[in-house]
Amino acid sequence: MRNIFIIAANTFREALRNKLLNVLLLFAVIAIASTRFFTIFAPSEEMKIMLDTSLGIIRFIGMLITVFVTGGLLPREMSTLTITTILSKPVSRTQFLLGKFCGALYSIFANMAIMIVILSAILFLKFGAVNPEIFKAFVLIAAEFVVLCAITICLSTVSSEMFSVIFGILIYVIGHLTNYIQYLADRFDSFAMKSLLLSLYTLLPNFENFNIQNAVVLGANVSLQYMGKALVYGAIYTAVMLIIGYLFFAEREV
Repeated sequence: MRNIFIIAANTFREALRNKLLNVLLLFAVIAIASTRFFTIFAPSEEMKIMLDTSLGIIRFIGMLITVFVTGGLLPREMSTLTITTILSKPVSRTQFLLGKFCGALYSIFANMAIMIVILSAILFLKFGAVNPEIFKAFVLIAAEFVVLCAITICLSTVSSEMFSVIFGILIYVIGHLTNYIQYLADRFDSFAMKSLLLSLYTLLPNFENFNIQNAVVLGANVSLQYMGKALVYGAIYTAVMLIIGYLFFAEREV
């Protein structure tokens, strides 16, 4: 465990020095802060628009931070041969991969926490209260990023940084369209096409499971049962991606 923590801490420090991530975070903070100037609407509508816009910003910028942090972790280590030095010490590939994964999550959550604090402070100062339901949205957004992080790290074990980043973004977009894939499957009469689409629906991550943004904005109550199911789904998918990533990584020469 000590090796994992050391690698995670080093990964976190490297991410803090990444200028691109700092620019993304700064943009997100400015964009969220600017929502407080939505004063042309009625107070109830103003809060809904602020929440919807801010949650959308957190999801989008958080996604970019996730793929850019994780997509280059392994490729950069391999290109500089740093990984050879690390693995020559009493550090297993499992510890190295988990350390990188945990370090990436530290960075992602740290950036997300800053955005959440800014949004919560603005809501409290403007409306005098913060709807507790919004924190459920934060939890599921974080779970979404954990799954995306695992997928991108899995990709990075067999591909370049650029491919991992681009494919990570593509997977994120497709992951929000998987319900549409199921809808298309129901519209086809061809058994082969229906089977293909249903297979894609099953294998691809369904990020819509973590999307309760509309419910929170409209003031609906999201049950803890739904939260639990979404978190279990995320944990299982993350574990599978990390296992696949390890199997690829274990076979790769470094």
